[in-house]
Amino acid sequence: MSLTMNVNRNDLLSGLSSLQNVTGKKGSMAILGNVLLQSEEGRLLLTGTDLEVGIRTSVPAEILSPGTITLPCRKFFEVIRETPAENVRLEMLENNQARISAGKSEYRLGGTPSEEFPSFPEYKEESMVTLPSELMAELIDKTIFSLAPEGESQFNLTSLLLEKEERGEIMVLRTVSSDGHRLSLMEKEASDEIKKIAMDRTILIPRKGVQEIRKFCDLSDNVRFGLEEKQAVVKSGNALLIIRLMQGDFPDYRNILGIIKKENPVVVERGNFINSMKRMNLFAEDKYNMVQFDIKGRTMVLSSQSVDLGDAKDELEIDYAGQDLNLGFNGRYYLETMQAMHSDKVKSYINSEESPCLVEGDDDPGFMSIIMPMKI
Repeated sequence: MSLTMNVNRNDLLSGLSSLQNVTGKKGSMAILGNVLLQSEEGRLLLTGTDLEVGIRTSVPAEILSPGTITLPCRKFFEVIRETPAENVRLEMLENNQARISAGKSEYRLGGTPSEEFPSFPEYKEESMVTLPSELMAELIDKTIFSLAPEGESQFNLTSLLLEKEERGEIMVLRTVSSDGHRLSLMEKEASDEIKKIAMDRTILIPRKGVQEIRKFCDLSDNVRFGLEEKQAVVKSGNALLIIRLMQGDFPDYRNILGIIKKENPVVVERGNFINSMKRMNLFAEDKYNMVQFDIKGRTMVLSSQSVDLGDAKDELEIDYAGQDLNLGFNGRYYLETMQAMHSDKVKSYINSEESPCLVEGDDDPGFMSIIMPMKI
């Protein structure tokens, strides 16, 4: 029998939308651009994968005839998105064709037999624990911005390091990211349940997997999370996410933290600092985005210049009791760090003009960011 069903347009659109990030990349296997449709009693299963990240979600459906097929995910999504009809009817025809009826509109979309679709990974439900979505979201939001971009030769820097630590009676979850020029760290207290998560090795979650976990955090108040030998598993609502973990080591960030002395911080109002840095970035060279910091007493002068466009200068009031400093930073790095924070005031610990700068705030407990200076 071939698949025939009726489904609500908005439900189907939501399910297909959640797969676009993993099916949209052109690869060596054309089938990876397809979504696998499988019927269950009263539901339609939608599965997409790029072999690194796999997502399976389900939507309510009236199954008139059970079956399975794969269809081009992007085109199927576009068809459903553009139709104004409230309900959609899907019928599988001969030669792996699908007839999509929506109101007075009708479409035919060529598919591929489901036997050609990669098998979805198995996972162990008993290895998973329940975590607040808010906790996972903050761990990601405070560190994802300093991941190295895809294509980075040091592939481990394109992944997020996940760790757990037992401090007396408290369990802590920690995420760390670095692109080689900056490093961000966030840790949050978690329930004793995370003791069950197997983390006796370096856990590196690739960028795309991190992005999908963040989306899952918006689906419900809690997520189910588990780690297995080669994969991370996340469940939220009716959706399942399986991520292939990266293999390798991560830079010794503890050594970097150990060389920074937390004394004589440069304290500045975060809102004013953000606005000023946005203005400086307008004239910073695209390649390096360098903004010069001239720090003297209770004043910090920011400046940037472009050979083609001109230059900019701004002055900010600060609290500072250390020696005069004149140094440069990538303006985008500093801006992204401050935008991830909540504190009214930002503290920057700068020991010298060559040493790393550590940024933190009183209202951002567990968070710190390190930015390497640039030669002026």
